Amino acid sequence: HFGSSSQFASSASMLAMPSRMASRSGLRVDKNHPRRMQAEDTSLSWMVQVGCASLVITLILTYFVRTLTNSLGCQIFAFLASTDSWTRIVGQDLPQPPQPYHYNEFMTWLRQADRRSFANLKWRPEVAEFDIDAAAKGKFGPYLQGPFGEEAISVTKGINKYIFLDDVMLSGQLDVVGAPGTHLYILRRLLEAAEGSSHPTFLDAGCGPGYLLMAWALGTGEGSRAVGIDVDAAVVASARRHLAATGTWDADVVRRPQDTKLEAFVGDALHPDGPAIGLPAGSVDAINLGLAVSSETALEDLAPLAQLLRTGGLLAAPICSPKGEQPSNLPKGKCAGLFEIFQKSDDGSLQRAPGDPDIPTKFIVALKPGETTGGSQGAPPLPESASLRGKR
Repeated sequence: HFGSSSQFASSASMLAMPSRMASRSGLRVDKNHPRRMQAEDTSLSWMVQVGCASLVITLILTYFVRTLTNSLGCQIFAFLASTDSWTRIVGQDLPQPPQPYHYNEFMTWLRQADRRSFANLKWRPEVAEFDIDAAAKGKFGPYLQGPFGEEAISVTKGINKYIFLDDVMLSGQLDVVGAPGTHLYILRRLLEAAEGSSHPTFLDAGCGPGYLLMAWALGTGEGSRAVGIDVDAAVVASARRHLAATGTWDADVVRRPQDTKLEAFVGDALHPDGPAIGLPAGSVDAINLGLAVSSETALEDLAPLAQLLRTGGLLAAPICSPKGEQPSNLPKGKCAGLFEIFQKSDDGSLQRAPGDPDIPTKFIVALKPGETTGGSQGAPPLPESASLRGKR
């Protein structure tokens, strides 16, 4: 810090000190040559003034240089922090798509990318995993009509899913994130619950890397809140990193609304601790369960989540068909069933939402205490679950 006037005055006094010391020590003055005396005195005065001016200029320049350097350093730090996911991708030697993110440019890059550049990854990005246009024409296509369907398509195109899958590419565990068609359908149905709410609140039980949390915030706008829980602490850390980063969406298509809260916590998807994560009973507009529960015990299994829902709120959940109807060729830990939408009625019970279609699906089954097969985000995952793809 160089702005103190007392420091400048002190410095000037120090420079002027030789003149006073010279007069006190008997500086020889030739009285027979007054012009020489005047010239010497003028020269000394000029040197003092130049010295003071030089010091002042030097201090001022130093101050501004340091201020500029600090400001530039802060900007550089902010830039690096805002592009945390990108620097992580580069640091992990993952193939880097064009920046800034735009859906069409990204898809062109992915289709034309040299597949050998993905050779060292445990999961190599597939076009189908990012192709929203194709997903919108798939089995969920007929249910994506209307303004909510259009909003779901726009939002998912606007999110840079490649960043959200960085850890998946390194670990090979694709189970932690949903397929694009499923995401579209979940958003299309649950966005309805945000209508008329000043603070639309969403809980993703089994949130994975946080993709749906970001989609909810972008789709519902100002004042929204999205909370995720997952049993895997590493997955939660990944979700928090993704949600804190900027550059994870296309700024030309969607805008990150102000006054939004995006959070992720470690917890049991089927038994969330509402008060601990800031969700009191009856405060949530929409819930997505990223795990399948048995049709025989569905209402009992979903009861803890239903307590968090407001009256009229919506819950999306995959429901396994009865055991006797399960295909024999399904991998262990997975079930076939229906993807269903429930609504909380006035008496607090869950009922199938009006007009809810029977959409077939295959999902990872949620484990309950004492169970030791399969894997889920509602209980500690087991090794055999690593190759299973849920949320289909």
